[in-house]
Amino acid sequence: MLIDYLAHHRAFIPEIAALSYREWTALFQAGGISQDQLEQMLTERAVTDRIPITLVALRDGELVGTGSIKLSEPGTKPGLSPWLAGIYVKDTYRGTGAGAAIVGALEQKAAQLGIGTLYLSAGKAQGWYQRLGWTVLEHLDSYGVKEVALMQKHLTT
Repeated sequence: MLIDYLAHHRAFIPEIAALSYREWTALFQAGGISQDQLEQMLTERAVTDRIPITLVALRDGELVGTGSIKLSEPGTKPGLSPWLAGIYVKDTYRGTGAGAAIVGALEQKAAQLGIGTLYLSAGKAQGWYQRLGWTVLEHLDSYGVKEVALMQKHLTT
């Protein structure tokens, strides 16, 4: 499996937008974000040297999963930055370690960029993130639509 910058694989942007929008429709709609707007946001994250940034995981030229680091997480807790977000692995590849590899690569990139702490909001994946070393700060309602765990991880630079 290859983990690389979305900037090198821009053809996957429409697929990632569709998969992500389907996975988190209620949150995107609550935030007033359309699938087209999400596609534009992903285009802006197709970089290699700054945040916001998106990585992709590929196997034999097929998209396995994706994840991003972004500056804010509307609907959660203002003032915290940056955020791990949009961690998505296709059903076929869940349980293979792809998600952990994407998260690890994003944590490494954040540390390279001098970031000491990352934040995320997690619903049903809270336990999974805890196994990856993330800690829960509090539980809150994201947009009043979904209860999420606000989590953080201190990175080693």
